[in-house]
Amino acid sequence: MTLQVLISTCSPEGISRVAAMVLPAVEGVEYLVMWQRHEGGEVPEALDERPDVRVMRSERIGLSANRNDLLDVATADAVLIADDDLRYTAESLAGARDIIAAHPEVDYFSFRHKSPHPKAYPAAECSLARLPRGFYQTSFEVALRRNECTAGLRYREDFGVGAPYFGCGEEELLLLEARKAGLNCRFFPHTVAEHPGDTTGHRRADKRVLHGHGAVIAMLYPWTWPLRLVFKARRLARAKQASFPGALPALTAGAVRVKAERRK
Repeated sequence: MTLQVLISTCSPEGISRVAAMVLPAVEGVEYLVMWQRHEGGEVPEALDERPDVRVMRSERIGLSANRNDLLDVATADAVLIADDDLRYTAESLAGARDIIAAHPEVDYFSFRHKSPHPKAYPAAECSLARLPRGFYQTSFEVALRRNECTAGLRYREDFGVGAPYFGCGEEELLLLEARKAGLNCRFFPHTVAEHPGDTTGHRRADKRVLHGHGAVIAMLYPWTWPLRLVFKARRLARAKQASFPGALPALTAGAVRVKAERRK
């Protein structure tokens, strides 16, 4: 079983963050880095000298495009989605690889991550055919087995960091597409990485992020989304990530826009 960790980064500052990551050497594990907005810069020596790290450059824009480019060039039995500010251990990566190897029937794997903002997870391994109560997907918890079932699974490039209107939600839509395609999607209570900072879900939400949240809610819950938008705006206000009067119109705008697009 081989595993490639797909690291997305952008700008000279981004590649410096990758060079500072904890990337342990693990048998059967390789790190693929896709570098956008590289400005012709040099690959840091800490990465260039390692045989298990491959840095590629992309002229495209947006995190989802970056991840799709990585999926297009991946060659391992399975891939693990990553950002440029994570910490791994040999045990966490070997454990993820072993879980993937032990479950050949599973196409889509969701793990846990450790961060300063504890996240609620299911207590035990479970199917994601129906989402457990309170479950939401974080991008760098996801691993995919590379097979005929997942060959066409890609991120929506109009969602995510760098997208012009929907500034988040690409990871949840990837899971939604996997479920709609009938892939075997499961959660495993294995901590795969540590994220020392804030994720998009814990930062102050700008208008594009709110648009993304609203669109995802409308797509996940086609019959109950209007009421759910109100609950989401209240949660964001309680978390001081947005004001309720500012959040609700932006959430609604995202939901209405994606609904209109789907009707075309």
